[in-house]
Amino acid sequence: MDLFKPFFHIMWIYLQIDIVFVQNWRIHKMRKSVEEIIETIKTMKGLTKDYEVADSLGVGRGALSNAKKRNSISFFDELVLFCDRENLSLDFIRHPLLSSSGTIRTVVAPGSLTPGENGELVQVDVYSLENVDSHNLSELEPIGTVVIPRDIYKEDSIVIQVAGDSMEKLLMKGSNAVIDTNTKDIVSGSVYAFSIPHEGNIMRECYSEPSGLKLRPYNKNYPTAQVEWGEFNPEMIIGKVSCSVINVFR
Repeated sequence: MDLFKPFFHIMWIYLQIDIVFVQNWRIHKMRKSVEEIIETIKTMKGLTKDYEVADSLGVGRGALSNAKKRNSISFFDELVLFCDRENLSLDFIRHPLLSSSGTIRTVVAPGSLTPGENGELVQVDVYSLENVDSHNLSELEPIGTVVIPRDIYKEDSIVIQVAGDSMEKLLMKGSNAVIDTNTKDIVSGSVYAFSIPHEGNIMRECYSEPSGLKLRPYNKNYPTAQVEWGEFNPEMIIGKVSCSVINVFR
């Protein structure tokens, strides 16, 4: 057995290297790149230059530039202090701004809105569709508010808080989905909100097929469902999801 000890030792080292590699890969996939974090801070603070972000974080401009080049968060302590100072959540580090088919716009919600301060923004009510009858949307009571760009909110829009994780990473749990209740024509590859009997209120990426309507979750841990055309009722459609709003403010 002593002859095999060097072999087993080498194999153990390779196994540890593989484990570390996989862990680092998972961590990398869970968060944004440094460049994306910088761009998110620009959006939240209304900044345009990297050096303005560095000044806001309290880090050297050269240090931020190097971190961006290496894609390594070397300013994590300053980032935490920045979030505490601005009353922000660190969630935006792991929230990727993704879109599966280019049909959903993703925006970061500003923290507050002073009346008359910015004509491009509007504060709207947020609702929940958990355990409610979607056919009575006008009777819903708001659970909060969110500030969003005025151009993404139409007269027939409603903002719904995403309750589950079936559509992550496209629609993150806790984010808000802007739904156009006036748009109910199914376009394959687009995301819609539905009220499905025995399923409840869900959001799914839709594909029209000869046998029925395929409802695909973005999270691979959830199964794809299909509503046969003989069972499909247009009243099931609440509306088309046009935008995901990530509120990183506490």
